Amino acid sequence: MGEQRGEDERGLDRNLAALADHGARIGRLSGAEQARHRGAQRRRNGRLAAAASGLAVVAVFAGVYVTQFGQGSPELTPATERPRPVVSASASPSTSPSPVVTPKVDPSAVPGDGVPNRDQAVWLQATTTGGYPLLTVLPDGSLSAVAEQSATTDAQFALIPLTPEGQEYFLKTAQPGTSGELGCAVRDGDRFTVTACDGSRREQRVVLRGTAAPYEVVLGGRALKVTGTGVTGVPSGQGTGLTFIIRGEVHDPTR
Repeated sequence: MGEQRGEDERGLDRNLAALADHGARIGRLSGAEQARHRGAQRRRNGRLAAAASGLAVVAVFAGVYVTQFGQGSPELTPATERPRPVVSASASPSTSPSPVVTPKVDPSAVPGDGVPNRDQAVWLQATTTGGYPLLTVLPDGSLSAVAEQSATTDAQFALIPLTPEGQEYFLKTAQPGTSGELGCAVRDGDRFTVTACDGSRREQRVVLRGTAAPYEVVLGGRALKVTGTGVTGVPSGQGTGLTFIIRGEVHDPTR
């Protein structure tokens, strides 16, 4: 037993001696070796810190994904869903209804079928058009439109039959012009003027379309379109309905 204790004490002495020798060697490291030793230790510590930080970021994103979209869901994420088009209520064009015009009823309108006789001076008034414009002759001899309150004798006309049946007419001025004679309306393209009467000219022939007033007046094959801004020629069926309003008698110096 004494021998065993002696052996243990000798082993302990050897270990202490080895530890002392190792400490002495470490203490004898040069300054450069110690700096390299400390740098290597810092690099190992940096790599460990970066790895720990990366694991933390991954854990955060994984937690957000699980919280918002559930675990293992096969559904599309919002980033892959196609946006739905938004249709604005104001995108559709709005249509404004045309103003309703109350037809004008004039007690001076030609009674019966509404067709005047050859001795009556009449207005040709658009009684179903806004403003109720009248046909008139301008100083340059062209036909145009005028408001009722501004009308003069230049807005008075006479409807003269060319056949006994009254199917075709002249539309004459009711008052003589500078020539001392009544002029006749004539078509000139899609406009109308007043010139000397010539029964051979088809451009001066007038036909009334309709069975009662207001009539569509077709002059030289074109219908009169009478508005507040003037008069134009349009295809038959697209003209303005005109009512004959009695304004007096025709003054024809040749009769």
